[in-house]
Amino acid sequence: MSNIFNRIAKKHRVKYYESQLEQLIETQYQKMYRIAYSYTHCSEDALDVIQDSFQKALMDFSKVKKIDHFQAWFYKILVRTAIDHWRKNKRMPLNFELEDGPGLEFIDFQNDVSYMELRELLSQTPSPEREIIILKFFEGFTLKEIAHILNLNENTVKTKMYRSLDNYKEILK
Repeated sequence: MSNIFNRIAKKHRVKYYESQLEQLIETQYQKMYRIAYSYTHCSEDALDVIQDSFQKALMDFSKVKKIDHFQAWFYKILVRTAIDHWRKNKRMPLNFELEDGPGLEFIDFQNDVSYMELRELLSQTPSPEREIIILKFFEGFTLKEIAHILNLNENTVKTKMYRSLDNYKEILK
């Protein structure tokens, strides 16, 4: 009896997560594309990464009992898929192509730093720190979401972010 109940519960859980994924596609597609593109630097590859991420998410629904932060869970899959794609192809150095995102308003490009200087700073930043800065300031994720996406402790994320920001301030003086 419990076996039948478990299968029914699993089926409803999968349907619920599929609807969550559809809603995420509708509302967050541009954000997903920017993240994938920042790793691949190629539109077609970015679309492939997004598609592969959706396939992985759909396959994982049946394995996962509960997803607390659905959006962060999916972005974790997306970032890991993008990194795997980059490692497999290694066509370009892993750096970030800046696009207008929710966090660019903190920069006064005329007085503080030029677009090219910021891009150069990000390209020289080690990977974990760069990912934190991108997810926080360019994609608008909270520190808790970033910690979940990168599989790090929230305090570690804060420390790495503030150290990077302090380093940027020193370089730009």
